[in-house]
Amino acid sequence: MSCQLLGNGQGATLIEAALFTVIALGIVIGGIVFFEQASTSAKTTDSVRVMANLQSQIRAIFQSQANFGTSVLTTLLITSKAIPASMLQDTDSDGDFDTIVNVFGGTITVTGATRQFTVALTKVPVDVCSRMVPFDAGGSGLIGTGIASISDGTATDSDGLAAADAATFCAKNASAGEVTLTWTFDR
Repeated sequence: MSCQLLGNGQGATLIEAALFTVIALGIVIGGIVFFEQASTSAKTTDSVRVMANLQSQIRAIFQSQANFGTSVLTTLLITSKAIPASMLQDTDSDGDFDTIVNVFGGTITVTGATRQFTVALTKVPVDVCSRMVPFDAGGSGLIGTGIASISDGTATDSDGLAAADAATFCAKNASAGEVTLTWTFDR
């Protein structure tokens, strides 16, 4: 005996209806998972692009100077229009941008370190971190060249970080699946 689900004489059993529902749910869940993976991949690509652009902008601003000084360079980058407006935020509500934000909702802080400079990113998801931090002994990595070191606030690696070791490095001092990273770059 089958249950008529359609009014035009064509029917489907409850088992067929349940099977259809399971298949439809599988497709929806698969789509959500795919979307989340694509979103993470896009944010990772955007973060890599931002890091490469920041290095280029900082080096261009300081190309005629002997060093980067030792102060926070965030305001200089903002006032020199080296940062896209979409990455800027007015955190003190005074009408002026004062913070650089990353795609994960964290901040980006750039600081001079005499003949080097640092770029710190907060709230970087561990899975994105593990894609961004690898670099070779010559200072080249996915985010660019001139990498002197990478730090997670506790551990610092200055002789290269292999892709195979990146996940462990990123997860070691993560909190709630996020980590703060600070790269030091040579001139």
